[in-house]
Amino acid sequence: MYVPLWVCIVVGNLMVILAFVYHKELRRVQNYLLISLAVTDLLTGIFSMPASLLVRLTISPLVCSASTRINFFMPSLTFCGSSIYHLLFIAIDRCSSLTYPLKYPRMVTSRRMVRVISLLWIYNVWFALIPLYIPNPAGEDRWLCYANENYNNELDVIYILIGSFLPIYFLFMMILYAVMLYIASRHIRTQREMTYQTSPHQTRNGTRARTRGIVTMAIVVGAFGICWLPTSFKFFYETYAPTTKESLITVQTITEYLSFTNSMVNPLIYGYFNCQFRIGFKMVLERWSCGRKWGRCNRDDEENAYSTEVTNLALSVSAESTNERSSERRVSSANLRSL
Repeated sequence: MYVPLWVCIVVGNLMVILAFVYHKELRRVQNYLLISLAVTDLLTGIFSMPASLLVRLTISPLVCSASTRINFFMPSLTFCGSSIYHLLFIAIDRCSSLTYPLKYPRMVTSRRMVRVISLLWIYNVWFALIPLYIPNPAGEDRWLCYANENYNNELDVIYILIGSFLPIYFLFMMILYAVMLYIASRHIRTQREMTYQTSPHQTRNGTRARTRGIVTMAIVVGAFGICWLPTSFKFFYETYAPTTKESLITVQTITEYLSFTNSMVNPLIYGYFNCQFRIGFKMVLERWSCGRKWGRCNRDDEENAYSTEVTNLALSVSAESTNERSSERRVSSANLRSL
């Protein structure tokens, strides 16, 4: 099961990165976090999965010794943790673009986004290095394979903190996407009142676009909960529950597999549901398949794909407009369609 998952993670995230390189329409501030997330998930597939698989399948002094075993989990702590924080900041970024549509371009600049991403990486690398500086009370001869690995009280504290924060992150994401859902519903009602009598077809198209955005929000929250909440359970189970060899291996394998699955799901959620990324995927496939054409987005998707450009133009006009409230509705609607 690990091999197909590894292939999907590497290929999917590599496609997202190459699409960003080849398709200039994707090189926008709004996509910086998505590309950094793709890099994180790609590194998860390249380093974290092989290291975790080696730990579960190999019995040797290097892998099973208490002094060296923690080193094999450092890639997972670094890249999986970075993936979680990227998902949180993507939710914050999207919520900000809908809540403050006129202020968002001034608040979120290219330089500030690069700083945020850099701090995310620095923090996760620092957090992954903490276990290396915790003394090992068991000594180098402690054998940990097929045993409860939480032998160190200081490490127990770290694992409990991770296990406690994952549900908090999940709740925070639910709140953010609930706010976005409220904004989407409000704009649907407003748009219906403003345009139904003059342009029923345009109203239906706008409603469909917002419905796709709402579905994407639900998928994001659901995927995060399914993939990461079991990991929270694993940390508490290893620390407090009486375990056997079989139950410990089963829980560790299932929860790790689910957490790695999130790195496969992220490119599908944040890439496939975005028409500009689909165009970039087709450009990558055409470039690597001797120019063969791979189709086009439909008309509605093309209009939604270029909504960010329309938004930027609307911002400059709206800033000079006396009716600022109606301008915010238009810009926020465009941001919602670009989700």
